Amino acid sequence: MTSPGLLTAIASAIAYALSYVCLRKGQADSSPPDSGLLPVLTTSLMVLLALVPAGLASHRAPLVPVRGRSLAFACLSGVVGTFLGRRLLYLAVQRLGAVRGVVLKGLSPVATVILAYAFLGDPVSWRITASLAGVLGAIVLLALENRARPTRDRAVFSSGALIGISAAGLQGVGHVFRRISLASGASPMGSAFVDVAVATLACVASFAVEGKLGPLLRHYRKHLSPWLLAAGAASAAGVLLFFVSATLIPVSTVATLAASEPVFVALISWILVPHLERPSLYSASAACLVGFATMILSHTP
Repeated sequence: MTSPGLLTAIASAIAYALSYVCLRKGQADSSPPDSGLLPVLTTSLMVLLALVPAGLASHRAPLVPVRGRSLAFACLSGVVGTFLGRRLLYLAVQRLGAVRGVVLKGLSPVATVILAYAFLGDPVSWRITASLAGVLGAIVLLALENRARPTRDRAVFSSGALIGISAAGLQGVGHVFRRISLASGASPMGSAFVDVAVATLACVASFAVEGKLGPLLRHYRKHLSPWLLAAGAASAAGVLLFFVSATLIPVSTVATLAASEPVFVALISWILVPHLERPSLYSASAACLVGFATMILSHTP
């Protein structure tokens, strides 16, 4: 029988997948200079802020992680995984498309599993190993697709692939930080809020230092796509559900289940925005392979 933790993790993957599809549509509509990062993070923060009263009413322990170590790791997860990881991931999605960009992001469980085993003592079962093998197989399929493309497309793909793999590594580290941040008994709602709040502040501060904040705000005053707002709302659900599932099952399992995102991205995007995603045998097979790998984890041993 499927456990609540596994169901919540799969729900998180679906929410994230919906956010990536909405993001890709918003990028196509308004060509945001920051790949849509600022409005997505801001909307996610507003959604989580609106849900804070519900968290206060339902959780007896401190809503926000108040212990130094827990708060520090909640902040680190926001900076490393949610801000830096997403900044690169959104750029990869803009260059490669939602399906291929998110398949590359599927490498993040590799970093999560290794770090969770080394620092948290999470077990590495045959199910996790087999699922990771499926994810790596999907990456190989995309590499084969790249070789089959005309030479003029390879440089763009290689650049996008490097960005996507870097994003995967950062998000994998962020996943482990999320689990550590829950150690004090703070609610998933509080930890999720701190994560996204710190990521949003880091985003604003980074663009301000780079001299991009003013132009970005002027751009979004004229060209803010509602799809980017929808991406932010779906992303908030994905973050919150990730934290909830991480309190129920090992974070390495949650991260591996998150590798199912390409399957949901493919299904949703080919239904809602087929003109933006051009499915090929390679990318469809990669998405299916990731889905099959995820099914291995869908039932408890």
